[in-house]
Amino acid sequence: MWKYLLLLLLFGCNEKKANIPTVKETTIVLLPYEGFDTSLIPFIQRQIDSFYHCKVICLTSAQLPSFAYYKPRNRYKADSLLKFENRFLKDNEIIVGLTGKDISTKKDSIGDWGILGYGACPGSVCIVSTYRLLSSPALFKERFIKIILHEIGHNFGLPHCSNNVACLMNDAEGSINTVDKEKKWLCDKCRKQISL
Repeated sequence: MWKYLLLLLLFGCNEKKANIPTVKETTIVLLPYEGFDTSLIPFIQRQIDSFYHCKVICLTSAQLPSFAYYKPRNRYKADSLLKFENRFLKDNEIIVGLTGKDISTKKDSIGDWGILGYGACPGSVCIVSTYRLLSSPALFKERFIKIILHEIGHNFGLPHCSNNVACLMNDAEGSINTVDKEKKWLCDKCRKQISL
């Protein structure tokens, strides 16, 4: 019986690893939601291409799904948005949802925690919001692209990093100050993990 249980666990782990997208073979697909400032798209495309060396394309704008809306806080549930984005997926793609609306998820005992971004780890979908990024235009863009690159890192299977405080994969812990301290850079450990 223990042998069968061990085989089941090993098979489950191998199966999960097979679903991690590889950087070289992946196309990043931007999905702007209605109301998102699409003038940012060329900047985002250049930054992702420069950082991950992936092909980057953009879909036409989509409406935010009503089933993801959380009326009590006027927010959209990030996990529900990821389910919606899965509908657009094709092989060897990662979809990056882009919105100006507030997004949230469950964190520990908090049922509705406001967030900057959320990505499946590993997986092929993520969502990033500009809602909490009020700042000067230059700082806004720097913060926004770091969050996008961070969530794509999760899609490639990178967990939060505690190896180097400047690594892009550090957990923001709900603070924009952490994002500001990070560099647009992956530490050696994270780079090796995704063969970048």
